[in-house]
Amino acid sequence: MLIHDKNLGHIKLQDIPVPDGAYDFFGTYTYSGRVLVSYHSVNDPKEEDWYNVITINDDGSGLREIFSGVIPKIPGANGIRWMCFSDNKRILLGDYVLECSPDLDRCIHSELIPVKYPDEFNNAPGIFCRWSEIIIAPDNCHMAWTTLTMNTAVNYLAKLVRNEKNYSLKEVCVISSTELAKPDQDNEGYSTLLPVRGGEVKQFIWGGKALTMVGNGDSITESVVQPLESNEIIQITDTPGYEETTIFSPDEKMGVVMSPRFSTKTNCAIFGLIPQPHSMITRSKMINILYMYCVAGVRAFRKGNVGPVLIDIERSKKEGRKYEGVNLSDPEGRWVYYSPISWHPDSTRAMWNERTRMTEGPTKCRLRMCHLLDYTSKGVVPSFVTPDMKDIPYAKSFSLPKDQNIDEILPLMIKGKNRGRVVNSVEKAEQPVYISKYEDFSDDGKSIYNGYISVKAPSSIFAPGKTIFEADLEVKGVHNGEMKLRAVFNREGVHAPAMLSFNQGEDGKTESRGYSTYDGVTLKIEDMEI
Repeated sequence: MLIHDKNLGHIKLQDIPVPDGAYDFFGTYTYSGRVLVSYHSVNDPKEEDWYNVITINDDGSGLREIFSGVIPKIPGANGIRWMCFSDNKRILLGDYVLECSPDLDRCIHSELIPVKYPDEFNNAPGIFCRWSEIIIAPDNCHMAWTTLTMNTAVNYLAKLVRNEKNYSLKEVCVISSTELAKPDQDNEGYSTLLPVRGGEVKQFIWGGKALTMVGNGDSITESVVQPLESNEIIQITDTPGYEETTIFSPDEKMGVVMSPRFSTKTNCAIFGLIPQPHSMITRSKMINILYMYCVAGVRAFRKGNVGPVLIDIERSKKEGRKYEGVNLSDPEGRWVYYSPISWHPDSTRAMWNERTRMTEGPTKCRLRMCHLLDYTSKGVVPSFVTPDMKDIPYAKSFSLPKDQNIDEILPLMIKGKNRGRVVNSVEKAEQPVYISKYEDFSDDGKSIYNGYISVKAPSSIFAPGKTIFEADLEVKGVHNGEMKLRAVFNREGVHAPAMLSFNQGEDGKTESRGYSTYDGVTLKIEDMEI
């Protein structure tokens, strides 16, 4: 399949061949440009957690067996990941490192070495997932991972040290936010929101001196970069809908992002069409339900896609919502994106994983690749030693994650830089209601906000139940908009996707109803998929 973009030229989309009989497979590019594939086969022994691991060229040739055997899953882990070291000799799996000799391309011997996490993680109360994502830096030494509780995510950075019988994590530090706000020194009774560092870690960039992840903007979520040596957060995407992480090309000029932006009936843009500054405390209470709707739901049964989308990094940063990127999703809507995304070292080829929906019968897999035929790489960004805690201004000493009780700091008032204020508050109950109220608020003096948004949700963001979003919000000035909206999402179980309810409520009205309009664009909730 060949597509054309007026700026990037011709882009070829194709499948990467895998061995006959392989199923339930995942693939990723290695640092040498070959493709690492893990798969199951009809000929496998009937043992649980049996994996076959090979490397091939991205045309399917040059197969090299690396490993066949059992990789025991350890409780508290998010399965198995395949993160290649830049030395091209090792693969970080999460709870193991697979060492290959002499390297991944010519492997004649491999050994599975366990990774020992800090003892404090053993049976620690409240930890939902010891690691949900893991990444290894290009210096082959530093590792970052995300730990989940039922209410928060904490990111750690450490040195991965090879011992005689295992790897251990040394000099562990916390690199995500531990505080949400601080007192406003210039305005008594008001607070200043601090940069939010969080979301799952996905990739080291800048030669190992920054991380890519999903973060917060003024809409729902955005793709961001978190530098390790400064306090800034750099926003990469600006979309009204749900957005995930961008994986940068080796020259860091291009990116592939997990994004439903081209799936108009499931991208949840209605909730972020009007930017909602200083409201992350409220909006954070519905991020997981939106993921379960527009990602998990689409993967399971719902019509739509979650990308991926090819972007020019600088254009995405500078042009914001005016820049869409290139839609790489299946035009027939049959195949759905799954991670990981990875890049060939020449920066002209990227690959990802796709699967059919579970409701359409036995799941089929394919490895998908895009080739930028007219793109010239700017060269691989050189590697550096990743900073340690002493060089990271916001890093904190190791501690176990604790559920953040946001209620303790509420109400929280933010003074507009030009006029008015935003009041973040909570109505405490078995299902608390979080509210962000705009009172003649303006930061830029050009657009003025009045009204509110609110979210009523289970106390744990991962818990099943009902989540209710309501808004009566107006913006006037250079930008004009209005959101009169009510949305009710239901989840019947922990692993169940979210369902948008259009049932009749106790008031005789449809439970989900209303619209958002902003600068001439209007979205109606009735147009969304159930």
